Amino acid sequence: MKQQLARHGEQLAVDYLTSEGMKILDRNWRCRHGEIDIIAEDGPALVVVEVKTRSSRSHGTALESVRPAKLSRLRMLAAQWLTTQPRTFQTVRVDVIALERFAGDYSLRHVRGAI
Repeated sequence: MKQQLARHGEQLAVDYLTSEGMKILDRNWRCRHGEIDIIAEDGPALVVVEVKTRSSRSHGTALESVRPAKLSRLRMLAAQWLTTQPRTFQTVRVDVIALERFAGDYSLRHVRGAI
């Protein structure tokens, strides 16, 4: 159930980012240091996106669950991903998309440049 919620949240995030004009470059990219949920291109910027989906606030909000250590790790993972790519980007940005489900509906909050 939790994985299904997370997968659905990631798809909603992809749909949202695409509607905002971003190009999705990769999803669920993994290396030995961790995973990046979504890697996108926003103009000249590479955007690493952490998606958090919650069905309740019993453990805090979805946005609160993304701690500074996680954001730092995402920057390191972005550097790792870039070493596998033939092209470069002007800037690298870490965004967070927080989704919360209440009564079957989702609210989405997009924080650009979360670091």
